Amino acid sequence: MALKALDRRSLPDKVFEQLTAEIVGGGYAPGDALPSERELSEQLEVNRHVVREAVKRLEQVGLVRVSQGGRTSVLDYRRTAGLDLLAIVAEHAEPVADLAPLLASALEMRAGIAADLARLCAERAPRALGSELLGIAARLAEGPSGEELLELDQRFWQLIVDGAGNLAYQLAFNSLIRAVHAQRELSRPLLEDELRRSGHRLPIAEAIAAGDPARAEAAARAALTVVAPRRRSRSRGR
Repeated sequence: MALKALDRRSLPDKVFEQLTAEIVGGGYAPGDALPSERELSEQLEVNRHVVREAVKRLEQVGLVRVSQGGRTSVLDYRRTAGLDLLAIVAEHAEPVADLAPLLASALEMRAGIAADLARLCAERAPRALGSELLGIAARLAEGPSGEELLELDQRFWQLIVDGAGNLAYQLAFNSLIRAVHAQRELSRPLLEDELRRSGHRLPIAEAIAAGDPARAEAAARAALTVVAPRRRSRSRGR
């Protein structure tokens, strides 16, 4: 029997998303206790099994700890969660105050990983992949907009990830891309500016096509160097 698309998310997914938004948005501070299963089921008008499944997911991603006796304590996700939570945090951050420093962090990390991916791709990928990258760079230079721009650029980097042949990098880069584009109305202008500054990825594609790892690494790092948004500096003793 063929699989069919579902027209709605499951109830545990919805409860998980609501609780995640509350935790990463500061509604619950580290050390706080979540309401009991009974209280949550009453507030959200779902049965306790649904709440239990959602809380189990929160524990799996490092947002809470369930202790013996049923108490569910909120954790400091900055200390306990993994990279898989990055996109979820970005999706629920406030667009200006909270998302800007988070986006800057994701962009900085993306630059470091992408530089090494480009180096590995230039070392390992077949020549045909370089030709495909050159073709995408040419299409990016034509000035596509909106979703087409995002899809082309993601295709460009997916080819580089595939050519690098490193699964750990691939999974990490997937998480970073999801985080960077979690709120596209903010990320799209950054990407458009980045593409203009970087020659629409052409220097990266040319270096990979030429099989030059050092030049590919340098081109990728230069293309993805964070210009904006800047993190707010902390003032000390003031």
